[in-house]
Amino acid sequence: SSPTRVALSTRKDHHAQILSSSAMSDGLPKMNAAVAVSAPLAAASMGVQAISRLVEQHQVSDKLSKLGSHPYLEALQTKKELLLTVLGLVLVLHGAQFKNIFLCAQLVFAFLLVRVRGSVMTIYEDLKKVTDKMEADAPVAEPAKESSEDQSKHAKKRDAKKEVAKAPSAADKQVHIEAAKKVLKALDSERLGNALKEVLLCLMACLLVIHGGLAQRVAVAHALVGAVALRVEVLLKFEGFEDLESWTTMGVRLALWIVILPMALFMGPFTLILNITSVGATLATEHGVKYLSKIGKVADADALLASPKGLIAFASFVGFGSLWQGWGLAGGRGK
Repeated sequence: SSPTRVALSTRKDHHAQILSSSAMSDGLPKMNAAVAVSAPLAAASMGVQAISRLVEQHQVSDKLSKLGSHPYLEALQTKKELLLTVLGLVLVLHGAQFKNIFLCAQLVFAFLLVRVRGSVMTIYEDLKKVTDKMEADAPVAEPAKESSEDQSKHAKKRDAKKEVAKAPSAADKQVHIEAAKKVLKALDSERLGNALKEVLLCLMACLLVIHGGLAQRVAVAHALVGAVALRVEVLLKFEGFEDLESWTTMGVRLALWIVILPMALFMGPFTLILNITSVGATLATEHGVKYLSKIGKVADADALLASPKGLIAFASFVGFGSLWQGWGLAGGRGK
């Protein structure tokens, strides 16, 4: 039929145009841009090797391993519950003073931490495998022979400076370029691109929430709905609907969204204070009770937190912190 012939002729013309354009591109002269790539690769390889030598010379890894067992850090680790309790009290009383840091940290921990950490750790593991393989394939350096003449310390330092100041030869640059090419071949460019994209998205999301507006209001509402739902769901039961627990939970959260989202849209500063004080109250009650349990003041921390006393303590912190910070905001201290 004529429509079929027209379609076939159109396809042939299209393929002919593609072939002619590719032939034209093959015939065009191309400029060798390898110099623009080889110089940065050689510089990066030399920089990494220099940093590795400095790290090995100053025994940075050994010092970091010893730092983890430092008495002060061990003391802080034993008092972790007390420190988190103090942090919660600071959020309850003065959290609105550093709301941008709080919002960015809350957003990252709630949505982006798992994704960013997974992507970055994947790249780190690939880099570690590559460096281990390069170290295993590297030739073993022969020990330097001792000279018969005794050199002074100043002469040794002078010789070392001359070696450092000596410009690398073309052969050395080619060795560094080949080492960098091995690393790039072993790495997955798509994984690296995804990791960079996740980090940039994290930064953009933080900037968007810090800037304010609708994004900040929705983020605050989401966090506040989650915090309130955890406290409300333990107080409610739906007799006869036990087999529909997921649906009743979704209904409770939907009802909270209907209440809290308009609050966040029209009463933004107050909702933000509620969000900050709820997080601070959670830290203060949970870790405070655990610290009291550790020192023997409380028998069962989980039972106390699940009891009405735990809920009253949480509500008291939220109420007092909201009034205190709301008063400060009205007086201009929270701007």
